[in-house]
Amino acid sequence: MVILDVGDYRLEMSDAPPHSEGSADNVHTYDRTYRFGDDADWVSSRHAIRVTVDDEVVGSCLLSADGGATGVHDHMAIQHNGVCFIAVGLFIAALDVPSLELKWVTQTDDAACFGVYHAVKHNCLLSHGELVIARVAYDGEIVWQTAGDDIFTNGFELQDDVVRVVDFEGREYVIDIGTGRDIVT
Repeated sequence: MVILDVGDYRLEMSDAPPHSEGSADNVHTYDRTYRFGDDADWVSSRHAIRVTVDDEVVGSCLLSADGGATGVHDHMAIQHNGVCFIAVGLFIAALDVPSLELKWVTQTDDAACFGVYHAVKHNCLLSHGELVIARVAYDGEIVWQTAGDDIFTNGFELQDDVVRVVDFEGREYVIDIGTGRDIVT
């Protein structure tokens, strides 16, 4: 489980069991459900979110998506100015807190979005995708995307003005957050 505190609200995020809209056999019910992607018959990722105040549940939602499977971990969600940005499948979704109303959803990778990071100095989000690193504005617009020679599975580190990522073959990339260009070191 991942917990984010947003003012007086606490968001509790967990992987969710299979869910069929309207079925009496569902393990849980949700105030809102969101489904992202084109394949209506296949879901690879399901994240449940509960909003609590003083340990009382005041809202819940289910995010599900096709594409590469993602799970709940420390870098799957961040909050900024009352909005929760969460990686699910190929996407980053922005949810208003506490209503969990969907503000926007953006596909940031063609395989999987491993995580979302907040580059405070640059007033933006960064998507750690399997195939690309992307700079995303707070309104969901992709500012730039950059790919490597192989998949980005061996490390992601946000530093002052750069992102350092390592691909499957051990190659390191130092990406300028302002431009999206790989800086030769």
